Amino acid sequence: MAADETIHPAFQAWAKQQTRSAATLAADRASDDISDEFRPDRFRPERSKTEIESGETTEPVHLDPDSASRLIVAAARLAAGFFRPTQRSVVVWIEGDSELAVEIGGVRIDIGDGRVDLLLPVRCDQTGAADVVVTFAVGASQRPAGLYASTLRRPTGPKLIIDTWGDALVAFAWKTLLELASQLAGAIGGKDGRGNLLVPAELRASREGLTILPMGRFRFAGSSGLKSRTVT
Repeated sequence: MAADETIHPAFQAWAKQQTRSAATLAADRASDDISDEFRPDRFRPERSKTEIESGETTEPVHLDPDSASRLIVAAARLAAGFFRPTQRSVVVWIEGDSELAVEIGGVRIDIGDGRVDLLLPVRCDQTGAADVVVTFAVGASQRPAGLYASTLRRPTGPKLIIDTWGDALVAFAWKTLLELASQLAGAIGGKDGRGNLLVPAELRASREGLTILPMGRFRFAGSSGLKSRTVT
């Protein structure tokens, strides 16, 4: 691990807290947004007084495989549309007469050099329980690629499920990975000079984990600071 990719101690403390049960989280945070698990003021490192400008990057954020495995479930809940604490671990997708149960509480991540696999536990009446694996080729330490990623046209899994739900499962897996990167960039990277949370500019994968590069968002991607004017 490079010197500029060390994990901030405050983040380590926060990541350890994520091992608490969903029931405890629901009881303690019943009125909080589920993204509180990535809340910026919990583990933001000390920052210089220099404001982050549009397009400017900060120190890389490194997430080891164990921490990624814990946080991927929180990211999957956000990707599934759950923005408040919940004990629900399954969502059901419906398309015509077809139904698919996706166990968001069991989503797993496997990280390699320039590769991220998301394992999505699913089940339906025709196949029973099964795992669908979506593999993304992303940037690596010696091959940066920004936020670009590629994947196979069809994920790995039972043909009956992939024929009907393949595109939706790939989209859900990508949304989950983006939520993980975005929430961490905003939580650890902090805010830019206009008060907007930082966004991920780059994602790299290695056997040591994920590395995310936070960046100040451009005006077209957030509040521009321009004031509207009414012409009479």
